[in-house]
Amino acid sequence: MGIHPINKLNFRDILKSPSYLVMLNIMLIVPLNSMLQILKTNTGLMEFIVVYVFLMLNVSIYFFLNMLTISLIVISEKSSGRCEYYLANQVDVRRLTGIYSRSTYSLNIGPILLLDILMAGYAIARHETVLLHLFQDVSFVWFAATYLLFTYLATSTLTLISMLSKSPERIRTYLSVSSFLFIFAATLPAALIKKLGFIPNGDTIVWFTGSTLLVLAMICASVRMYLSNKLNNEIVILSYKQ
Repeated sequence: MGIHPINKLNFRDILKSPSYLVMLNIMLIVPLNSMLQILKTNTGLMEFIVVYVFLMLNVSIYFFLNMLTISLIVISEKSSGRCEYYLANQVDVRRLTGIYSRSTYSLNIGPILLLDILMAGYAIARHETVLLHLFQDVSFVWFAATYLLFTYLATSTLTLISMLSKSPERIRTYLSVSSFLFIFAATLPAALIKKLGFIPNGDTIVWFTGSTLLVLAMICASVRMYLSNKLNNEIVILSYKQ
């Protein structure tokens, strides 16, 4: 089937973008270094800290990369008129939205998978028992499945919202703010648990996080289905005229 020419153009443009390359380096180097520093500590909370940080890193990196790639692909193509050009040349809006969504998702999930592979390789090489237990446990399969489902549906839904939006720049602002708010919100459960003095084991955290992502994925799927019914060439083209 091959890669669609628009996908290739998106990949070429984003992989040449200084903003994406800088963010990519930050999202790989800082989390990896943070995890290595945590693994060097030796406290009774080791399992909780390692598992919690690993899960939150995966989710937060997705939010930041998704914010940037949607901005650089969907919002930029609407703002530059390239999207309107495709629609004027008989490219179906649903197909174009799917192409944008696949481009965005690929550029989001690729670096995250690379980071996880590097962490797994480090865990195997250094015999880090906490990480090895996490990767080998069935709860991690649950988290991985719900994580991939949630990120795919969230990217698809946000792409739809951006395509339908009459003010794409406002979407860019919302995505930026929500990404930073998530980082703040992610610290709250850890702080609350510390105050309560109740430390759940790693498996419990993974199962709970996976279940939460499944609920969020279902919400995204519902919103996506609702917005899909509104999507057509005329509505998207008219959004340029507002």
